[in-house]
Amino acid sequence: MKVVIIGGGIAGLTLGILLRRKNIDVIVNEKAIGIEGRGHAFLMSADGYSILKDFFPDAKAPLLSKKVNQFSLKKINKEELIKIQLDGWCCLKRSSLISFFYQLFDTNTLKQGRVFSHFIFENEKAVAAVFENGAIEYGDIFIGADGSNSKVRDTLFGKVNFSNIDVKEIVGISSRSSIANQQAAIFQKYQSKEKGLAFGFIPVSADEVVWFMQYDATFSDGCEESSPEQLSLFCKEMLKDFPSEVTEILDANNFSSTYVWNTRDFDVLPAFHKSNIGLIGDAAHLALPFTSAGTTNAILDANALASFFDQFDNSENIFRSFYDKRSINLANHIEQGRELKKLFLNPKLHSERGYIVPLVSDQEDNCVDELIKPIKVLYFTDPVCSTCWVIQPILRKLKLEYDDYLNIEYHMGGLLPSWIGYDKGTIKTPSDVSQHWENVSKNYSIPLDGDVWIEDPLNSSFPPSIAFKAAQIQNNNKAILFLRRLKEMLFLEKKNITNAEWIENAALSCGLDSSILLNDMKGKAIELFQEDLRLTAENKITSFPTFLFIDGSETKLILKGIQSYEKFEEVIKKLIPNAVKKKWSLSAINLFKKFNNMTTSEFSFLNNVSLETAELSIGELFEKGLIERFENKNGIIWIYKTED
Repeated sequence: MKVVIIGGGIAGLTLGILLRRKNIDVIVNEKAIGIEGRGHAFLMSADGYSILKDFFPDAKAPLLSKKVNQFSLKKINKEELIKIQLDGWCCLKRSSLISFFYQLFDTNTLKQGRVFSHFIFENEKAVAAVFENGAIEYGDIFIGADGSNSKVRDTLFGKVNFSNIDVKEIVGISSRSSIANQQAAIFQKYQSKEKGLAFGFIPVSADEVVWFMQYDATFSDGCEESSPEQLSLFCKEMLKDFPSEVTEILDANNFSSTYVWNTRDFDVLPAFHKSNIGLIGDAAHLALPFTSAGTTNAILDANALASFFDQFDNSENIFRSFYDKRSINLANHIEQGRELKKLFLNPKLHSERGYIVPLVSDQEDNCVDELIKPIKVLYFTDPVCSTCWVIQPILRKLKLEYDDYLNIEYHMGGLLPSWIGYDKGTIKTPSDVSQHWENVSKNYSIPLDGDVWIEDPLNSSFPPSIAFKAAQIQNNNKAILFLRRLKEMLFLEKKNITNAEWIENAALSCGLDSSILLNDMKGKAIELFQEDLRLTAENKITSFPTFLFIDGSETKLILKGIQSYEKFEEVIKKLIPNAVKKKWSLSAINLFKKFNNMTTSEFSFLNNVSLETAELSIGELFEKGLIERFENKNGIIWIYKTED
């Protein structure tokens, strides 16, 4: 089988490498000669970059990229609207990526200077691609990866109906090391609250930033496309009210290599192929730039299409399967881009939440726990409750084995309003809590350091409780991770989690928008916390943790405090006698990937092995560098070491 790829951009080159790795004869045909400078730089998600990393061992020179860890969106007065973590994202120059790819080809597999003209057909199938220089390339399957103005697509489906150019984007690379260093790992964007105008910049190397200006197309008469001088004047005039760092970036920019991008898209095609000719990348689908997903989607296209060459030996099945796999997700990206364009052009009509840019594809379904399950569990807890920390392994095991039956709702109980007049048995002061925690740590063999109550005592559990409710507004699943992280900070790391600094840190580490979370803590989240307190009082809950199990007939069963796992199973069986425990099989490392961190006893409990076996398994992972350890005076917690 021979595959002829038309277009040597990112999609075409990625596909060519992947197919050659399957020992398929591939020829990539590119219209340009040499490496084009146009395109500057782009963001790439962890999904796309992970595919590129597989190519690293075969390359003579490394792929130059810059990690981008956060996205921050601010008003032009520098008030922050959005701040989110970008796990595994990076910024790359297009020329660097193309150069990296070219190392993996030779002149026999990558043909330059070939501008596509037409196909030669026999029996309604393409047998060769003809190029304007007279070259003819015969093959069995043909792939159009020739960009948004694809001639291959025109051959298959005719001219597409592009959307109107409502937003323009000017893109450049500014050489200014001080700016790049100041914003070392942040994709920073300023956006006007009054009109469709924004400026963003991303570090692309140690001494460069790629920048872009997005603007309502009605703001210009085309003058910005006349000369570098006029382009510079246009940008500076448009952005004169933006922060001074924007002007600094523009002053350090060479406008002779800066270009204007007329953004547009088109509807999802009815198919990505006809006969033995297919399309990938922008040739197949084109979204507006607001989603920051174009390059990643090109690589994901290539990876998906290549995978079907293993499963089928005919082009029809390969292309149909590719369309089925990718079209729905791509249609969503196109729709997201259009919705974000509306928000961009009409900023006054939308709240801060309307600014959210879907940089990170969130595969989690925020409604998973809202599915109808036979048992609703009201879990009353508190971020500073040591017994709730002890119960964590049981919650995790219930998730593994009985998740199909349990819809667990987390409710904050308000354990510590303040120390004024506080009197709960032997606990009357922060030092009493310190001693209590030391006892809990010893009795249950769990890392728990009570010194925080001596060194930096919390004055209330309300702020982290309200923070949890703010997290739930964004995403319930991430909120649970956020609560776990707050507990780790408090119980293991001795951090005062009433402080906004640690709340923001925890939010970012769990994929939440920290700016919106902190803002919600001042309003909506307080109301939700008050509702939790009312629910706690109505159910006469006075200790934590408390679990209230309710089935469809409103039968209620309750468990309080630390109970054995068997007790939880008994309650489930009483409410659903035919409940079946889910069988699961996770390797030691995959268990860490699922839960991120565990104590040795927690690993033993979850994996149903003895402490001795758990220690051996954990020791092997640690020796291989797959997990790290965090140790306080009362024990060790093992942490999955994520890839760089």
